[in-house]
Amino acid sequence: MVPARPRAVEAARALGASPWRAWRTVTLPSLAPAIASAASLTFLFCATAYGVVLVLGGVGIGTIETEIYVQTAQYLNLRAAAVLSVVQLLVIAAALWVAERARAASTARLRLRLDVPATPLRRSDAPAIALTAAAIGGLLAAPVLVLVARSLRRGGRWTLANYTDLGTRGQSNALLVTVWEAAATSLRVAVVAAVIALAVGGAVSLVVSRSPRGRVLARAVALLDAAFMLPLGVSAVTVGFGFLITLAPTGLTASWWVLPLAQAVVAVPLVVRTLLPALRAIDPRQREAAAALGAGPGRALLTVDGPHLARASGLAAGFALATSLGEFGATSFLARPAEPTLPVVLYRLIGRPGAQNQGMGLAAGVVLAAGTAALMLGCEWLQNRWARAGSGSGAPRAGEEGS
Repeated sequence: MVPARPRAVEAARALGASPWRAWRTVTLPSLAPAIASAASLTFLFCATAYGVVLVLGGVGIGTIETEIYVQTAQYLNLRAAAVLSVVQLLVIAAALWVAERARAASTARLRLRLDVPATPLRRSDAPAIALTAAAIGGLLAAPVLVLVARSLRRGGRWTLANYTDLGTRGQSNALLVTVWEAAATSLRVAVVAAVIALAVGGAVSLVVSRSPRGRVLARAVALLDAAFMLPLGVSAVTVGFGFLITLAPTGLTASWWVLPLAQAVVAVPLVVRTLLPALRAIDPRQREAAAALGAGPGRALLTVDGPHLARASGLAAGFALATSLGEFGATSFLARPAEPTLPVVLYRLIGRPGAQNQGMGLAAGVVLAAGTAALMLGCEWLQNRWARAGSGSGAPRAGEEGS
């Protein structure tokens, strides 16, 4: 999705501006809202990191996230954990407010389009391509390759023993279930959580994408959007802790459904942020034309919003499945000992001594990464297929003028 303002850059160049000045005076101000949004998301994910700090932090190094878990799981100090959760919520709320103020101060009214053709690569794009390739290779590809290589070694020699042992419970019965059983549990929970997240996120996106004329309704829609974005700012650990202290007195924490519900809460903000741009890109005159031709609200929703929602739902489903499959923060509070998910089993394995446990943990990490990548690629393939089918059927595309 890109802003449809190439003419502004062309006008600046025609008036004598250099490429650098055109980028600084035209392109950069247009990108400022997106930069502010990306910066706020990066801060949120770093400030609410849990699994990475828990695994790599070491002794004496922790964050609010890990301290909430320690106070709850090890010391049963729910009061201290609640205070830390409130402190984290205040810090995140302040960061979101600053990011929103920066975004609103520089937001330009741009008509967004989803069908803009790709711009051909030029020689001047080489530095950006090299920087992107270096970042992807060093921060993503290299760790994954090292993980795969280490999972194929045990005792100083190459072997598949780490993978063949995934059907066992580890050295000295470190696990209550096998890794494959945990993977099956993760997949079942992820599918249910994704269905819930898509249903809730789709409904919220349809409401938030509208532009009410009244000030009261507009503020209510903004509050609804903020309420459903709250789990994106509040960490999964806080979500799991909230479920725990809320549902523990009722005994519902023993229910199988509490885990997919908690994971759906974590995934809903990503679903909304994936579906919302596609719905906001619809020309309102398309709905007006459908109503003028006699279509009721339901028919207009199905024929105008439906195709755009379907095209974006593939990617939204991929995000929901990937988020649920790898979710560890809330799951570490709510997973039942007899039915742990794959991330929980992975953490238990790498925390136990023994070459077999360590090797199984490496292999389980490869299985988790491969499963998440397969789900994302499959959902993206389905989305592209639906998009091609919709284009071939003559359905209006986002950004086209209504009749």
